[in-house]
Amino acid sequence: MHYYEDKQLDLKEGSKDQNVLPDDTPNTKENYVWELQADLNGLGYAAGKADGWFGPRSREAAAAFQKDAKGTARQEQGGASGPGRTTREEPPVFTGESTGVVNWATAQELQRWKEKRWQRPAPVLVFQIEDVRDRLPTNPQRSSQVRSPSDIDRLVLHCTDAAPSWGVMDCARYDVGPNHISAQGCPTITYAYFVNADGGVQKCLSHEVVSWHVGDWNYRSLGVVLAYRASGSSAPPPAIQLIAAAELFARLCQTLNLKPEANIVGHRELPGTGYNLDPQGHKILRKECPGLLVDLDDFRRETARRLQTLPATPGGAHA
Repeated sequence: MHYYEDKQLDLKEGSKDQNVLPDDTPNTKENYVWELQADLNGLGYAAGKADGWFGPRSREAAAAFQKDAKGTARQEQGGASGPGRTTREEPPVFTGESTGVVNWATAQELQRWKEKRWQRPAPVLVFQIEDVRDRLPTNPQRSSQVRSPSDIDRLVLHCTDAAPSWGVMDCARYDVGPNHISAQGCPTITYAYFVNADGGVQKCLSHEVVSWHVGDWNYRSLGVVLAYRASGSSAPPPAIQLIAAAELFARLCQTLNLKPEANIVGHRELPGTGYNLDPQGHKILRKECPGLLVDLDDFRRETARRLQTLPATPGGAHA
């Protein structure tokens, strides 16, 4: 039996399939949780790896689906040419609660979305860049190296790994004071752009300024940071934040004549600063930045898609 055929369904955090954790007693039949996770992931709700264990990420994904199902926005699944069209369903069929507990009504709604080829509605992004360069503190005891923007051949995605309340000013004050990079502080904030959880983007440095964000790679790299605490997080950054970052990276690629697939990296992907190799050639991570729940390959693909839709004249991200 499938999970959506069980009228007594009650999947919640802690539920597991028969083939999970064999030393414990399973509390669901068959592969209910595995199937549910696969369905949630397929609809765009990040339930994590389909492993048959209903953990916090599965609960958050189920609750997010329930919240969207109670709303009226619907988005058809997209294809190679871009995202599917958006529609509305008024009134929505699903009237349940956003508890993260998957019951019969939620299971039926999941199947209805699959049949109609709907997916998680994409957040509506109003992309703007706020220039805060003149408002940020600098270190009077340090001076920055300068370069030509044409020297930049790498865009690096970071995360602050700080509390959600941390904003660009907090980041700048930390960077120019004693910090994990230097006891004497850095010359400036270490990132050229700061992307907030709500999708707001702030420009912190001109492209000519070489900031201290990836060690020996600094001169050739431009750093962008997500306001996101990766350590201990059970969820990736908000979708609107990643969409804003991808839009920013697309504009930067256009302005700097870079290619998303070749010239965008996460901090953890840079040798020496992000990882080292052991004697057998295996990667040993020094950094998880921008977070292991950030799929960098997906991010590069989304940036490439957005780059293709930009008008011929660069706009929005100037040095």
